[in-house]
Amino acid sequence: MKNSKLGNYLELLRNNSAISNIIRVCIGVVFVLSAVLKYASIEAFDLYIYEHNLFNFAISSTLTRLLIAAEFSLGIFLIANLFIRFSYTITYVFLIAFTIYLLMQPYLFDVQINNCFCFGDKIILNHKQSITKNIILIILMLCINIKYYKKRKCELLFFILIVLFSLSSFMAINAPDYLYKKIYHSEIRINKLRYYNALKKSESYDFYSEGRKLICFFSHHCTYCKRASQKIEKIRIKNGIPSEQIVCVFWDATDSSDVNEFFKITKVDFSRYTFFPIDDFLKITNGQMPIILFSNNGEITKSFNYAGLDESEMVRFLKNN
Repeated sequence: MKNSKLGNYLELLRNNSAISNIIRVCIGVVFVLSAVLKYASIEAFDLYIYEHNLFNFAISSTLTRLLIAAEFSLGIFLIANLFIRFSYTITYVFLIAFTIYLLMQPYLFDVQINNCFCFGDKIILNHKQSITKNIILIILMLCINIKYYKKRKCELLFFILIVLFSLSSFMAINAPDYLYKKIYHSEIRINKLRYYNALKKSESYDFYSEGRKLICFFSHHCTYCKRASQKIEKIRIKNGIPSEQIVCVFWDATDSSDVNEFFKITKVDFSRYTFFPIDDFLKITNGQMPIILFSNNGEITKSFNYAGLDESEMVRFLKNN
């Protein structure tokens, strides 16, 4: 009896063109918002997908942008009532597939469930909240009546333009590392002489000059430094790189409690760090942070910024492959 009443109620909503169209637009807005907020926290979303240990960082960061482009395009199609039969079907596929993924996630993947990144890290939804949100959207989808769709002239052209715009924009504005290095200049010039002189004065000189090291110039309050440390840590763990090969440099205006807080927030295991005088630090880096150096027995062979950090290149260098 209750199911019959619910069915009648949904049918009543479906037959009301105004309600059907409002629901369609609202679901489209949710998809667009989800895509935009994911992209606004793309570095964190990249790390979340990489944590699944299914792909390397290059493939993971490509998949995140393809997913965001698909969500954005689908949202626009729903809002504009374009190819609604296709959009309706794909929306169902998206919602059902992601709900199944969320249900299976705790059993298949060792990833955080306190935020499933449905809206990036801007609106936090935990595992159960994300499932609930998807179920609500699936129920609302039942209220959309595709009979109110009318095919328009040049609809296919608009469809192609929206897809191409979404793909090109999300892949280029904040490009994956491998594309970033081709589009932009990622290698950073540092003052090597100043670095060598500062390191010689440091109590960590012997350790920092021994073997192959990744030397990270961080500021404890720098957002991109925190993201870089998390990215490096996940790559290190996945590829079995000893933590002793990752070392940090902070400026001496930072005390140990600030550094400990930095590592606590980022949840990384970089046990070795040293301090350089702030004047040396800024002259070495030219005020840019984070900067990551490849050091081979004390000789700097490469220096680059956060976006220039490439997983395969880092692993190859540290493992001497």
